[in-house]
Amino acid sequence: MKYLWTILLVLALPLQAPAEEINQGMIDLVSTAYGLSVSGAYPETAVMVGNSAYYEQMLAAGAIGDDHAVDPAFSEAFTALGAKAEENFSKLCEAYKLSASENKPTAQDVLDAMKALDFGRQFNAGIEASRSRDDGFVLYKTPSLIKKAFKSLLPSRARSFRKLIESSHARTMVFNINKDLVNLLGIGSKARTDQVNDIVSFTSNSKDSRLIRSNTGNAEGMSKGFNAVAGGSGLQLSKVDPGKVVSHYSGKSQADVIIAAVTEHAAKHEDVVYLLAFYGQSKYQYFTVSIARGFINITFAADDNRPIPVVITSMPASRVDYSTLAAAINDFMRGKDEVPDLLGIWRMADL
Repeated sequence: MKYLWTILLVLALPLQAPAEEINQGMIDLVSTAYGLSVSGAYPETAVMVGNSAYYEQMLAAGAIGDDHAVDPAFSEAFTALGAKAEENFSKLCEAYKLSASENKPTAQDVLDAMKALDFGRQFNAGIEASRSRDDGFVLYKTPSLIKKAFKSLLPSRARSFRKLIESSHARTMVFNINKDLVNLLGIGSKARTDQVNDIVSFTSNSKDSRLIRSNTGNAEGMSKGFNAVAGGSGLQLSKVDPGKVVSHYSGKSQADVIIAAVTEHAAKHEDVVYLLAFYGQSKYQYFTVSIARGFINITFAADDNRPIPVVITSMPASRVDYSTLAAAINDFMRGKDEVPDLLGIWRMADL
């Protein structure tokens, strides 16, 4: 642990100077500036630091700049972890890489990204367990009568989305419907993690939120509403800068481009659960998307009426093109009143 602290301190020094000029006084000065207390020997040369496995992980995560200095956001997040810093060092590097891909991170951004990664792993593990055990509403294997019942949950404009669910052999679970019917048909997932339950609760409550509905068309008010509902469900939403993740896609609408780009981004940062929300003058639509172990997991509210049915569909990623998926979801979101404007992109985590 002491050696790791020393690496961080040495990398915080002005390494543009020759390595042999680094002395204990310089380390003490940096240590004081960072509010740290480190004693003992330090690497004699920058080469010794460079051979460290810790250094290689930080370098791969992009936490070390061209001037050989560690990003203060990384150092401060490391300090904040205290005694847990060393055992969670790999997770910290992964969280820094994620956070830096979405914003210029602060230490809190990095810590929030660690929470998002932990949350997403648990959520996607719950979906994987249901999927692998056929424990849930397995749409493509069910009789046509049940398929028709599922289709009735979705509006007619969702035709392309329904077709994509079927053609991709997605396993699709429906929540918040009559429990007796669920038990009779055997379509309720029993392998839920707490994180799956939290997202189902959030999705249902967001659709039923007076605070969000009363602010429809007001982006700031709606964003506050989503955060309030998340807090009530034990969740934290961390805002993502759209400019950092929306890249090269072209589509019929802004929503097409954003959905495709965020899905691609999720594939690069496996397990993280992203919330996307769009709004118009009189309505709003939202869903979550995450990618894990070759499957795209999407959560959405299928209807506005209580009890609000929440659907989680798990599609084999190899069968789905991001642009096609984006267009299908966009069709689902559009109705008589369009929802063309992006309300926000957030990472989801436990409080």
